[in-house]
Amino acid sequence: MSLTDPAFFKQLDRLRMRVRAARGHRPGETPIPRTSQAWGVEFESYKDYSPGDDFRYLDWNAAGRLDQLLVKTFTAEREIPFHVILDTSASMGAPARDEKFTHAVDLVTALSYIVLSSNNTLRIAALSAPPRPFLATPFLRHRNRFLRVSPFLEALTPSGKTYLRESVQSYIRQTKEPGVVVLISDFLTRPTQYEAALLFLIARGYEVKAIQVLGESELRPERLFRRGKLYDVEEQTERWVTLSRANLEKYHHALAVHCDALQQFCHKHRVLYTRLSSAQPITETVTEALAQVGLVTLH
Repeated sequence: MSLTDPAFFKQLDRLRMRVRAARGHRPGETPIPRTSQAWGVEFESYKDYSPGDDFRYLDWNAAGRLDQLLVKTFTAEREIPFHVILDTSASMGAPARDEKFTHAVDLVTALSYIVLSSNNTLRIAALSAPPRPFLATPFLRHRNRFLRVSPFLEALTPSGKTYLRESVQSYIRQTKEPGVVVLISDFLTRPTQYEAALLFLIARGYEVKAIQVLGESELRPERLFRRGKLYDVEEQTERWVTLSRANLEKYHHALAVHCDALQQFCHKHRVLYTRLSSAQPITETVTEALAQVGLVTLH
């Protein structure tokens, strides 16, 4: 198992979450693009010298060439609050052979380690059905708090209907720490549900990342069965299905339309989006797939 492999955690130590627009109040280690400060590691720009500026950051070469006092500024680095939100509805556990929920939990674990190792603030929220729309950890700071992540996640079981809109709104209304939200779900719900949830997060000033996790049997149902009774774990209904060529084409078309609509909605509203398969090893998911879309990057 990769999450017990020290070599995998060494890979995670080299990564940090990429932040585009979120802001934090505390000094930290996460670079904030297009925001400068008077000190730091990564050069950002210049500004005219003002009384009180640190002489150590004067550019004497520019002064000699331009006869003008310019001071170097640096990319601002802040401690960012990260909210990693996991959908725990029943569809996340079906079909069981795909271990979709296990993959999502492993993903939350890996991202939590990256967040805490980068000296950012972490809170994990598990979305569930009313009347208790979510469960959440306290805000965690510093790497040693990572030990609290696994016990929380191991106690979760996928069950109930998907209430992305209601659960996300309930969680956000009780937290006073805006920052980055990473929403992990199969998003197998009506568009009105995920659209309302994502728009609510954007309206509240969060930088939003949407990760869709699908099982291999959902992507290729012909590998699971040819004819059989399908049971809807959320609606608790069942029907007989024969995977004829025509029916299989209809299914793939419907799934593609649903996923493409989600992707286009995210792109329109500047939400980082990626779709993952639970069949992909978690090491490749984090170090390759998430790096390719820009969710994580090297320190």
